[in-house]
Amino acid sequence: MILELDLGNTRSKWRLLSPAGATPVGIPGHAGVVETQSLRVGAVPAMWRELPVTRVRAANVAGSEAATGLCAIAEELGWGSVEFARVESQCAGVTCGYRDVSRLGVDRWLAVIAAHQHFQRPCLVADCGSAVTLDLLGAGGQHLGGYIVPGLGLMRRALFRDTDAVKVPDTLEAGMSLDAGCDTTAAVNRGLVLMVLGAIDEAMGRLAVKAPAPLLVLTGGDGALLASLTRHRAELRPDLVLDGLALSNP
Repeated sequence: MILELDLGNTRSKWRLLSPAGATPVGIPGHAGVVETQSLRVGAVPAMWRELPVTRVRAANVAGSEAATGLCAIAEELGWGSVEFARVESQCAGVTCGYRDVSRLGVDRWLAVIAAHQHFQRPCLVADCGSAVTLDLLGAGGQHLGGYIVPGLGLMRRALFRDTDAVKVPDTLEAGMSLDAGCDTTAAVNRGLVLMVLGAIDEAMGRLAVKAPAPLLVLTGGDGALLASLTRHRAELRPDLVLDGLALSNP
């Protein structure tokens, strides 16, 4: 069995695959998410001790401590070496748009190559987590660069920390109204979503100039919320980064 991990700054997503068909294996009670800090300190999630893992591949944007901690866990459990994905100038039919490929986040790269594999058409790949990354994928698998903006939670925390009167609860929900808020709670929550949707709209417009009829592909923790509110036709792929691991580390 193959254990795949997407190591994020706050949380890490994982799944167990059967190598035969690379299909997720059902595990009763499988949450698929662990706190990244627990991995940094080498704490083994209880469920992992029961997994029949023979191979581990991972995407890591959480820093060297997370990588070291995961390697220690894999060694303790007898899983062998962890295979970490790397950004390359070309992979799976996609050409990287960064002049220095080492400066592109590996999670962004994996999401882009997975989107190309799934859809074979121009896409805006939006990974909506702590930060929102918007990557433009043009015709023929040409990565055209991208944008990085604060995510919904990050913007909310900035308002909470740096203002006195704008400390409001999170009332975000799928399909919520985006009409102008008539109280501070509604104004903040709707405004945060408008900020991200506005960035998506602008990026989609710029991509459409270079590649006709791009598809919006959403992933990340806030992907489902934004998929319910965007005016664009959107594909929601929660496991897009993990899907890319099979392409970068076959």
